[in-house]
Amino acid sequence: RGAWATKVRQHVGRALLRFGKMERNGGGETSTGARQSKKAGEERDLHAYLKAYNVEIGDVTTLEKRVRNEVYELEAENVYALLERAKQTEPLKEALEECETHLEELEDWLSVFSGKLSTMREDINTIEERNSELETSSRNNGILIQTLTELLGELKPPSGLDEAINSFSLETEDDIAEVLAALTKLTEYRRQLKGDKLEPYATMRAVREQQDYCTRVTSDVINKTSAHMKAALEDGAVSITKNDTEVTTDELRRDWNCMHERVRKYATLIEALRAVEERTEKLFLRVYCSAMNPVVRYQARVAVSHVRTACQNANQPWKAFKNMVVHLYAALVAETEFVFESFNKSSHEDAARFRCIKIMIDGLEEEILNAADMVAAVDPLLCVPMLGVIARTSLAVGDRENDALGASLSFCQAKLQESLFKFLDERDADVADESPVLKQVSFPALLIPMFEESFDAMPDDVKKPALDAIFRIIFEFTFRAVEDAADADAKRGDVIRISNYALLEENLSALASRLEGVVKEYACAAKEARKNACSAYLTNSDFGPALDVATHLHFKLLSGISVAELATQPGCGPESVASMLTILSSPEKSVQALHRMMSQHMRYLSPFLFADVWSECSEFVVSWFVFLESVLKKSPAYGEIACLPDGLRDMFARTNRA
Repeated sequence: RGAWATKVRQHVGRALLRFGKMERNGGGETSTGARQSKKAGEERDLHAYLKAYNVEIGDVTTLEKRVRNEVYELEAENVYALLERAKQTEPLKEALEECETHLEELEDWLSVFSGKLSTMREDINTIEERNSELETSSRNNGILIQTLTELLGELKPPSGLDEAINSFSLETEDDIAEVLAALTKLTEYRRQLKGDKLEPYATMRAVREQQDYCTRVTSDVINKTSAHMKAALEDGAVSITKNDTEVTTDELRRDWNCMHERVRKYATLIEALRAVEERTEKLFLRVYCSAMNPVVRYQARVAVSHVRTACQNANQPWKAFKNMVVHLYAALVAETEFVFESFNKSSHEDAARFRCIKIMIDGLEEEILNAADMVAAVDPLLCVPMLGVIARTSLAVGDRENDALGASLSFCQAKLQESLFKFLDERDADVADESPVLKQVSFPALLIPMFEESFDAMPDDVKKPALDAIFRIIFEFTFRAVEDAADADAKRGDVIRISNYALLEENLSALASRLEGVVKEYACAAKEARKNACSAYLTNSDFGPALDVATHLHFKLLSGISVAELATQPGCGPESVASMLTILSSPEKSVQALHRMMSQHMRYLSPFLFADVWSECSEFVVSWFVFLESVLKKSPAYGEIACLPDGLRDMFARTNRA
């Protein structure tokens, strides 16, 4: 019945729905054919319904009431069925409530279980992270172990190195070969420590310790080698100093070649050590030069003994000095070349080579100067040819930077020049009571030809600058001696200057005509100095006031004052000029008085030289009187000059002839 009721409700509902729509629409909304077709289908459905349930149908209202009644009946039946069913669902409800209780318990249990799962999940994540860290650490440790294993292999010293160093010996060639093999291993090991593989670990203590180990081993080898080489060289030096040696270049080189052979024994070893340690070169160079110094000093003393013998026999001692210097320095030049080839292959080590060569020739300068003193004791002027020897030797040695040989020759040259001029200065430093002429004035004419002869073998481009430098020193010495003597004697200062500069000019006249440069320059300087001295000397004669007036007027004119304005200037008025010129009331007597005074003061000059000085003084006086005459004639304020220049010139000439 329930199923039937359900079906009835469905069919009736559909039928009524379609029927109601048909009534409301009135069939006007669709086309006629479609409405008729739809209506026919609905009627069929309704007839099928009525036939199936044997329902008779009146009008629609009756049908609707009937259907509604049936629906109500069906609903009532549903309510009854539900009430009946409620009794049957009570156990189900209890079961559901019990199930709900279980579900709540299950939910509580699941909540607790969920919390535990969350904790477990966190623990699992923590464990996974820890496992990941452990895996990473394990991989890193593996890489680290591998790297450290490789690093230990790189840091491991070559096998047999310690044994080779501890059993160090250089007695035989096999011993040297073993040391060279050890050095080769050491060089490769040091290069390995500084290579790309170990560069990231350069700051590690293990790497630094191995580098320190290499340095220590290298220093040990260097020290042992240098000590062995030093002993061998000192033994060779002792052998040389026991022999009687002739101081010639060939003999010196023969002896020194013995030392070279001892050095060449260590050449390969030194080269290998240089590759390991840069300072090796300097150390072995110093060892060699220190060992050579006794040899050089001994052979220099032998040469000094030959010079001493020549001085005692008066057998041209300066030639013995020449042999000493020439042969010693020729051998030393060859020695420096050997040093450069063997120990000093780096250009930046020139300073180190200079210091070491300085060690080799230490004391040589003293021996040379000792020999020079012996020769100078025979004749101090022999310093001149000895200076020539030093100059030519310096040229042969060459002018190289940081050259100890050139420096030693320069030192000897300076000392020889000092000795020469000290002798000249002491020879007659003071002016004699009678003569104002200094003997130092004769030195330039004496020394210049000697220096020319001593330097004659040198090339012109070198000889001229060298001679000019020496000539300048000679002239400065001479001029200084004259000025010092004149300043020391205030009473005769002008006489000393006139006499000595006149004599110096006379001595240099022939040389100045032949030599250009410094000689001619100082010859002109002597002439100018004599002229100035004559001017100062004449101011103390009767002509002094007139010369003062002339110079005063000349100064005023130079300052821009015209001749017409001179009479109004202080000290230039007619009265002042006239009062100064009246002193020359008898010009001829003044000239004769001047001649007597000069003849007395300059009696040590030759007649020719005195005449030259007198002529210069007369020309000086006459030239100023010419100036006075020309100025005074241009201004009517002044009267005529009593002493005319032409007459004065005749007086000077006549007085000297008398």
